[in-house]
Amino acid sequence: MHLLLSTLLAAAPTTPPPSVFALEGQPFLSVARSDLTTLRRFVVGLEALSARAQANRALFTSASGSVLTPEQKRTVLSTWGALFAYFSSIEGLRQKYWSFVKLLPTDARHAWGYLITHTALTALLAHGMGFADLTLGNAQLETLLDEANEEFGVPAGAFAAFKLKAIHVATSTQLVTGDAWALTVTPTMKRAKAFDEADVKWAWSEMKADSKRAKGALVKKGVKLFAGNATDILKDTTMQTVFPVQKSFAEWMGDTRVARNGKPLLSASFVEREVLPKLQPGDVVVTRQNWFLSNIGLPGFWPHAELYVGRPDEWTALERDDGVQAWLKTQPERAATLAALLERRYPQKWKTYVGGTDFQGHGPIRVIESISEGVSFTAIEHAFGVDYLGVLRPRRPPVEKARAIERAFLYQGRPYDFDFDFFSDATLVCTELVYKAYQADADMKGLDLPLVDVAGRRTLPANDIVKRYDAEGDGPNRQFDFVLFVDAVEAEDRVFSSDAKTLKASHRRLKWDIAQR
Repeated sequence: MHLLLSTLLAAAPTTPPPSVFALEGQPFLSVARSDLTTLRRFVVGLEALSARAQANRALFTSASGSVLTPEQKRTVLSTWGALFAYFSSIEGLRQKYWSFVKLLPTDARHAWGYLITHTALTALLAHGMGFADLTLGNAQLETLLDEANEEFGVPAGAFAAFKLKAIHVATSTQLVTGDAWALTVTPTMKRAKAFDEADVKWAWSEMKADSKRAKGALVKKGVKLFAGNATDILKDTTMQTVFPVQKSFAEWMGDTRVARNGKPLLSASFVEREVLPKLQPGDVVVTRQNWFLSNIGLPGFWPHAELYVGRPDEWTALERDDGVQAWLKTQPERAATLAALLERRYPQKWKTYVGGTDFQGHGPIRVIESISEGVSFTAIEHAFGVDYLGVLRPRRPPVEKARAIERAFLYQGRPYDFDFDFFSDATLVCTELVYKAYQADADMKGLDLPLVDVAGRRTLPANDIVKRYDAEGDGPNRQFDFVLFVDAVEAEDRVFSSDAKTLKASHRRLKWDIAQR
């Protein structure tokens, strides 16, 4: 099955969502600030990924006709796939604010729209042209990158179109015009004291640095820049889209939940009725939101994983286990229960977990997950407010589940790892939390979840957890038992309980699952 551009366009929403500029005043500013923070995270991630691509420069610039090993081919394809996801999601944010050009320059929304769209544009061009330059003249590599990459949701022909956009004279003109437009919006931003905000300062600085880098690349490649009339060019919709090929493709990607405006297919009542009664502390949960780009640089249908810890009253059977009791006696706190251990070892975290709410104000806390806000305590409204949900139960003794929960408490509060570096404990990506919670050591067999190469970085996509579950079959040495799978049909706004066989096969679904619409 190929992710063809025609399929993508046919599957794009036929009714466009309301424009962000339908909002005014504080509601608009709240959304714009949130999107600028998201853009910052995306650009930081893109920078890290671009640096890794440059570190593998010898691989991308190898002589045309040379044979790539399977490992080298995966590095090349996963790098392009991850870059494509970043490019497309950043373009999705850019598209969201493009109609700022229809507002008067004295309107604060015009200034914010410009800030987001031009910061996005300069980042796309600076890093896009840098990657295009790596493959210059390597016909074999360009052919490879132009093939459909289902694992990352890259359509056939995307690389050729991407390069054309990156170095097109119209794109160059838009860059120069956008730079000049900064003088128009600066007074409005100053009046609103926007430059006092950290993300705005970052965007202004990043915009200038990326524009300089992009212009340098354009001049180096001999592309002429035509500034023309700034107002006319800025409003010329023929230059609206930069990445990827089509505007409609960008619209449904990104961090904006375009189709349903943040409404998940799984309702709270469904979760309370059909999901929670089946869960046990230590369960591994994989989730997916169709129109939300989570773990942006990772491949596969399942983008997110989290650890279900439940509530203390769910730990009774766990705590009575002889193995758990023996382990507790070896700990310096000498606690009689897991709850007492965590309360003494992590008093502030325990206070939040027992009686607090998550970053959205919901409670009670039942899940620990690594999200863009960091390794967080979350309630079901966030953790299970998704479109698809699968739960796997590690076939490990109670003591290992207790230790996994303790480890998750240890990591709670640490920043999210936008670089997907599994060899650092300072920051964690979502699957890294699950991986390290159940990581083997001298006293714990744990789970065997092999890391894979993504853009030259060893990591664990959530999709690979389900893939591992599928590969191990139903034999006695399997690592997981099936708990539940909530499947969905978005076109019908419907979720339903499915079976283990369907969950096992789900990792083969397209990354963006467009066919399900």
